Amino acid sequence: MQSISPSNSANLRLLSQQAVDDTITDVDSILSSLAMLLQSTLDTRQLLQLFHQQLYKLIGNDGIRLQNPDRQLDIRIGNQARHSCHYQLEIDAQSLGKLSIVRSQRLSETDILLIEEALCKVVYPLRNCLQYQDALASAMTDKLTGMPNRQAFDQHLDREIDLARRLQLPLTLVVIDVDHFKSINDAYGHNSGDRALTLIGQTLASCLRRSDIAFRYGGEEFAVILSHSDAEKSIAVADRLRQNISELTCHDGLRSFSMTISIGLAQMTSEENTFQLFDRADRALYHAKAQGRNQVVNAADIAGF
Repeated sequence: MQSISPSNSANLRLLSQQAVDDTITDVDSILSSLAMLLQSTLDTRQLLQLFHQQLYKLIGNDGIRLQNPDRQLDIRIGNQARHSCHYQLEIDAQSLGKLSIVRSQRLSETDILLIEEALCKVVYPLRNCLQYQDALASAMTDKLTGMPNRQAFDQHLDREIDLARRLQLPLTLVVIDVDHFKSINDAYGHNSGDRALTLIGQTLASCLRRSDIAFRYGGEEFAVILSHSDAEKSIAVADRLRQNISELTCHDGLRSFSMTISIGLAQMTSEENTFQLFDRADRALYHAKAQGRNQVVNAADIAGF
């Protein structure tokens, strides 16, 4: 596997001199077009799609694949094929990932030179895409717990409600509040309170299916979106979350303490919007706290709902 950085640029004028037909005369225009096209997007998949389309004009490749385990990226464009070449892309010793180019026919030395010239055009745009994705992820992540934050919750809930409605599938929203959290801060200090929130967030995430997502909504409040889950199933999930949190022990180095949570949940109805669903779950949470805390309340069980 070779390493490609911007300084690896090859001189393709030699290719024009070696060509036996006129097909190579379009190389400069294709590469110029590639450089401009790659500046038009900050979406990594779209960038790779554009790169694949232009590279096909040069060498007739069947597909490409970008892998970056550190970013949990594995993007395939096109089809698999027998022959391949692999490049580690980097800028200033920063790895952007491994890019593989595949083709059904064996790659010639001329093909390799064309690939490497094209790769030099994609390095900076790819770096920009990855940095943009990092910025988006940071904006959607709670700095304390590492969980998706309120902004991520709002976007995800809108999308999940739309999907559940179109597919006619159940969806349940769970809203969680840490009981007597102010007392924890007062008795053990804010650092211990932060440690408790982080531990609760980790526990919530570890107890859910892969299709379900837990969010830090704000302060000592959390939210969980249970896709494809009706109220009956969601009550069982919520009670398991409540039980697991009640069994936790948080240590601050000198002392230890336990915590409990109150939970309200609501299954989406066919006509309600995001605000209405959250309002019902939040009022169910209020009832859970008013009735003594450390319990789960289903909005459907409250009179007047």
